[in-house]
Amino acid sequence: MPLVPAWAPNLHPLVVHFPIALLLAAGAVDLADLVLRGRAPAVGLRDSAGRLPGVRNTATWLYIAGAAAAVAAYFSGVSALEMRALSPDGAAVAAAHADWAFRATWLFAFFASVRIAMSYALRPARWLVAGALVVALVGLAALVETVRHGSRLVFQHGVGVRPVAAARAAAAERAAAAGQAAEPDRATEPERATEPERAAEPEPAAEPEPAAGRD
Repeated sequence: MPLVPAWAPNLHPLVVHFPIALLLAAGAVDLADLVLRGRAPAVGLRDSAGRLPGVRNTATWLYIAGAAAAVAAYFSGVSALEMRALSPDGAAVAAAHADWAFRATWLFAFFASVRIAMSYALRPARWLVAGALVVALVGLAALVETVRHGSRLVFQHGVGVRPVAAARAAAAERAAAAGQAAEPDRATEPERATEPERAAEPEPAAEPEPAAGRD
């Protein structure tokens, strides 16, 4: 089984949604950790800073997975753009998309390593926790810009999708094939329709037999 299916233009559209989902989920878990700080229902669930280590570690692993997926999406996207001829406007959007992807990818790659240290090696102070949240928000803003320019490439410039003319031609071919398949059935319809009429027609009267000759 090939790595890239025949219907996909390249690997990039198959992996690009993973970093988006994982990193946004990591940011949401971080915000939940901030809201739940000091509100754990049972004694012993909070650390000395009032945070929930389980929630914090969940966010850390989401950042790690999201950063790894972002690296895969970045390099597959660079490879895809190198094989694509673009108009001047499309090339400008592609350059902006690549620039924002570079910023978001390597910021989260660095940030994931910091989060590992914060979760398993350090006892972070409040200023470090606040700074990490600010860095995460900056990275998510860069991710949103990356997504915005990537969406323009697809929906405005048609990168990686079939042109409208080709799609219409394919639809016309399918419609023509369906019409040809229906023609034999249509050809038999008049004959079937006349069968009841034939059954209703009176049978021709029998011709009288000739009279017997006189003796």
